[in-house]
Amino acid sequence: MRTSARAWVAGLLWLALQSSVSGCAKPQPAAGLRPLPLRMIGWTRDARAQEVDSLRPTLRWEAFPRPEDVKVDIGGHLANARGVTYEIRIWSADDWYPVELVYARAGLSEPVHTLETPLAPDTLYLWTIRARFDLDGQQRVTEWAFLGFNDDRGPVLPPSGRYAGYYGLKTPRQ
Repeated sequence: MRTSARAWVAGLLWLALQSSVSGCAKPQPAAGLRPLPLRMIGWTRDARAQEVDSLRPTLRWEAFPRPEDVKVDIGGHLANARGVTYEIRIWSADDWYPVELVYARAGLSEPVHTLETPLAPDTLYLWTIRARFDLDGQQRVTEWAFLGFNDDRGPVLPPSGRYAGYYGLKTPRQ
C-alpha cells in the first residue's frame, strides 16, 4: 500500500509539473480587489494585459468590502469599517517583471482613477490596488491585488518566476 500511495503522489506531482510547463495554466484572481474592465482596444498576444486606448487610462476596481468579504466575515466586523480609501501602484515592466515604479497614488476615495500624468506609448505596465480603512480605531489594509494561476484542476497558486502576478496594461502607439 505504501508503494501505491507513493506512486499516486508521484503521479500527481508529475501532472502538476506538466501542466505548469505546458503552459495550460490560466491566470485567475488570487488575492485582493479585482480590476474591472478597462476601456480598451483588445488584449496583448499572450492575453495577460489589456490594451488601453489612452496614455492616461481610467482604472476601475471592485469596491471594498466586496460581497465575498462580507460573506466570510463571521463576526460582522466589516460593518464597522470606516474611511475606506484606495492605493494604486503602476510599474514599467520587463518580461512581466516590475522594473520601475512610475505612478502611485493613495487616499483615493472611489474605486476608479484616471491617471493624472500620461504613461509612455507602446509600453507594458503592471499595476495593483489595495484598500485602506479604519476598523475599530485601527488602520487596516487589504492585500495588494495580484493574479495567480489555475489549471482548472486545482487551487489558485501564487505567481512564480519572472511573472510577478500583477495586472497588466499595454498603452497604445502614438
